[in-house]
Amino acid sequence: MIRSFLIAVVILFSMNSFAQSRTSSPYSFFGLGQQTFKGTIENRSMGSMSTYVDSIHINLRNPAAYANLRVTTYSLGALHSKTSASTETESDSYDATSIEYVSIGIPVGKKAAFGFGLVPFNSVGYEIGSVTETLYANYTGEGSINRAYLGAGYKLTPSLSIGAEFRYNFGEETNSSSIATSTVQLGTNETNETDFSGASYNFGLHYQRMITDKLEIQASAVYSPESKLNAKNERNLSAFILSTDLIESTVNVRDAEFDEQDLKLPSEFTLGATIGQPRKWNIGAEYSTKGSSALTSRTFAPAGTTFTDADSFRAGGFYIPNYNSITSYWDRVVYRGGIRYEELGLSVSGNGIDTEDINEFGISFGLGLPIGRRNGFSNANIGFEIGQRGTENAGLIKETFFNLSVGLSLNDVWFIKRKYN
Repeated sequence: MIRSFLIAVVILFSMNSFAQSRTSSPYSFFGLGQQTFKGTIENRSMGSMSTYVDSIHINLRNPAAYANLRVTTYSLGALHSKTSASTETESDSYDATSIEYVSIGIPVGKKAAFGFGLVPFNSVGYEIGSVTETLYANYTGEGSINRAYLGAGYKLTPSLSIGAEFRYNFGEETNSSSIATSTVQLGTNETNETDFSGASYNFGLHYQRMITDKLEIQASAVYSPESKLNAKNERNLSAFILSTDLIESTVNVRDAEFDEQDLKLPSEFTLGATIGQPRKWNIGAEYSTKGSSALTSRTFAPAGTTFTDADSFRAGGFYIPNYNSITSYWDRVVYRGGIRYEELGLSVSGNGIDTEDINEFGISFGLGLPIGRRNGFSNANIGFEIGQRGTENAGLIKETFFNLSVGLSLNDVWFIKRKYN
């Protein structure tokens, strides 16, 4: 099992050689970037639902779910996103491939478990601008904020679990702004290189109970309080000459300026409930609300941009024809599906007059494919999602995206006392 896990890690991390950017969305320009992490592949395939928990999968969005783990679980995943973007007059396409998460969950006795891992949860990756006879404007950015975490869950009663998670957030982002006008000989460039660091926390409750011989209900509440994120910024200013083929030739560089400030990661609260038959089917819904995160280290954010509280609605579930089937492999496959609608808490004006709210919508489905022994619990997960972000109104950009997620959930048994030597 350990060998299989190490091979999988090597394969996934080798993908990083051609996965330098985790997003290519122009909307990652705003605030601290785009929140790209939507949960494990299992979550993503069910509309990013995170309420349902079982004893063999890690739930990275609710630490109380650790208490249900009965086997040591290694979970890792990767995502490839293909996006088509359009305005009222133009269109383009781009893609991005990235590691989504690497995590381990370890049970301790029958009532508790803990887990740790790494999640790249916030990303920047954009190149936007405009060129007219009198104005040249070009904005680029790349980087991400990652999250290393340690969480634990404990069963207070057979039905109620609690959990807490410590998170250390760190990363680096580079943002560049170039402006040139026909009336001035030299253009100006401002480049900000920012190092982020800071701690945050996540707290969870999970409740599950059989209400009939076959039906089980589950409910969860997860709260992440607002936290500080320290930003150490190095600002470089320079002048350049713009050639006819739009190449910037630097002619003067000022001494770098340094500043440090505390930004904020917004609070978030999630409620969810599901109903289903264990090891057969389940369906549920979730609601999340996130506080405003208006602070940004970028001095060149355009006018007409506002940040508000963000709301998200998710629904999804799964179906297993016969988890213990002897005759049919496909009867043991987990079939997942879901839908989500997210208000991103961002309002933008693209034409300088009208302002539009930026929202995101997605429909997802996926498969949980058993691997290894027939009576084992390990599985490979594949998820697909199609959706839309933004709008063409008010001079803005509408993105239509297709996400392909792949991952592994590998199980092992630790801390079992041998009866025979």
